[in-house]
Amino acid sequence: MNVLILSAKTGGGHLRCAQALEKVITDLDPFGSVRIVDGLEYVNRYFNKFVVNGYKFSAMKLSKVYGMFYRMSNKDSNTFKMVQKSNAFFAKKLIPLIAEFKPDVIVTTHPFMGIMCSRLIEKGFMNVPVISIATDFALHASYINDNIAAYVVSSPQMVDSMEALGIDRSIVYPLGIPIDPVFFEQDEHKQEHLAELGFDPDKKTVLIMAGSFGVTDILKIYESINEIELDFQIIVITGKNMKLFGAFNSILSFNENMRVGRKEINFYMDKEPTRKEEKFNVTKKTKLIYFTDEVHKYMQISDLIITKPGGLTVTESLACCLPMALFRGIPGQETDNTEYLCDNNLAISIKKANAGEVVFRLLKYPERLLSMRESCNRLNNKDSAYNVYDLIKTTAEKAKGSVFIKSPEEYLPDPDTVDDEQFYTDLSDTLKKYELENVGIDFSDSNENEYEFDVMLEEWINKMKTNFKRITGMKN
Repeated sequence: MNVLILSAKTGGGHLRCAQALEKVITDLDPFGSVRIVDGLEYVNRYFNKFVVNGYKFSAMKLSKVYGMFYRMSNKDSNTFKMVQKSNAFFAKKLIPLIAEFKPDVIVTTHPFMGIMCSRLIEKGFMNVPVISIATDFALHASYINDNIAAYVVSSPQMVDSMEALGIDRSIVYPLGIPIDPVFFEQDEHKQEHLAELGFDPDKKTVLIMAGSFGVTDILKIYESINEIELDFQIIVITGKNMKLFGAFNSILSFNENMRVGRKEINFYMDKEPTRKEEKFNVTKKTKLIYFTDEVHKYMQISDLIITKPGGLTVTESLACCLPMALFRGIPGQETDNTEYLCDNNLAISIKKANAGEVVFRLLKYPERLLSMRESCNRLNNKDSAYNVYDLIKTTAEKAKGSVFIKSPEEYLPDPDTVDDEQFYTDLSDTLKKYELENVGIDFSDSNENEYEFDVMLEEWINKMKTNFKRITGMKN
């Protein structure tokens, strides 16, 4: 069985989901073939930069603006049409990949990939069955497309949401978001592993996964929970955020007696930043980690995680039955995730101002922590990746003998000028709505080199920032 998984790098969750599936498929079908492809990068590197860099910038620097775009693209609007048209415009560029790999099933872990595959089926370029996986706990309209064979969602509530939008519930499967099965393993030697790390096995452990946080925000949370008059210990994983790692490393350099284990740096840091606000007294034993492939081990020995409500991190925490304190979700899918998790007693929401108070109550009166842990155990989707594999296999068997894919020579020898013109018209109309017209974005591979495009994209983003702040009066 050949399985093509199309993903994208707008946040790490889409790719981690794809990698989890690849691991399970490879284990269960050693004679088959599975391939993960970054679909946005494959169809056009400039479009990929536009989407990925635009997402990163707006989500981190202009979160209210990102939230506005998210909501507007979740209903019938110019923004929704632009998302659909822009992805449909590039869909035909997937044909060489599909024709060469000849998949029995295509799995998409990003909504834009679902749009592209739906377009190819609609235009008659292929009829390979497509399974779309939603990697959050709330539905977004971009996941809903014609010609999708099956949808995989995180919860039964999402089945109802999709049915309300006209999707036949018989093709919607609440199997959960696929994650690496190692997260479901129980650590039967938790105390021994805590001792091996240099921690006290009898103390509560708080895990902070902070790679996507702003440096100042997470330092304030860390300082706040250090002021709690309870004895517990902390693990901080900064991910590949060098600036954040450097800031924490600077703090612990002034408090070496509170550092657990040796200084672990697996990247080159030419100097350690020292800032006045970082020189506070650390009162909790702290282990600082830059990047690790063993996140599951740290989750399994912890009693509480402080993190952002990204779909995959949340799902991994659920699998480890780890209660969550969720901080600063990006308006849109992350705030929707927070609402679902809090409503189901899986998490609690915190802010910089009340982080210390909330964590104090959870650790001082652990009945709530126990209740949240039990809810996690009840609602996590054990074997999600294996169940999705079964769905992939069943879908491939149903389609066997009827799948066709046109060769690259057969697809649209001439540009589809109507669609091209419509795409640029829709893009222009949307930009004009926010006074962002004439920004000069061109997605053709032949006209721009990498440097020129980077300059153009930075100029567009800066103009977006200036105009949105002026038009809306937002402070972000």
